[in-house]
Amino acid sequence: MSVRSDVLLWAQRVVARKAAPAYQILEIAAGSGLDVAQEAFHKIARMAHPDLHRTGLTPAELELVTTAYARAAAAYQEIRSEKLLTSRMRPIQGLGSDPALVPPTTLIPTSPAPRHAVPQPVHQPVNPAQAMSSKALLYYRKAELGLRRGDLTGAVLQLKMAIASDPLSQFLRSALAEVESEVGKKP
Repeated sequence: MSVRSDVLLWAQRVVARKAAPAYQILEIAAGSGLDVAQEAFHKIARMAHPDLHRTGLTPAELELVTTAYARAAAAYQEIRSEKLLTSRMRPIQGLGSDPALVPPTTLIPTSPAPRHAVPQPVHQPVNPAQAMSSKALLYYRKAELGLRRGDLTGAVLQLKMAIASDPLSQFLRSALAEVESEVGKKP
């Protein structure tokens, strides 16, 4: 088979998998590590990057290859963001966050009261997004985005900007400390 036919067959397979998980698009085993996903994507890029085939394909074929390559790149980014999202900094629930990445709302700890104790009021869930200013929330969201991209120093900068916007937020200070500790671990 020629390179052209290999690329076209690959593109047809990828485009046919409309709602397939990222691992299937990259044609790797589910649960594979970031190294395996990166290797698979780089192999795809060496074989099927649209710039490699601009002169050898018809416009319709080039569109097919470009669409398939875009799906493969998106699948790789999805896996990459899953693996690089630090578990130390949790996304804030609500306000359009991806529910798959959001932990349950943090509850204020309560201890079981003894039978003879005065009843305590029921604690409501704490949502840090409601407790910080809108400007601080904007910077926090940018920090989350930086973490998904693997840009720890950018996330630190955005968290410092968030703290400057809302200096009393303990949530932001603890998030900054956690991300800075991650930066300190990097070689």
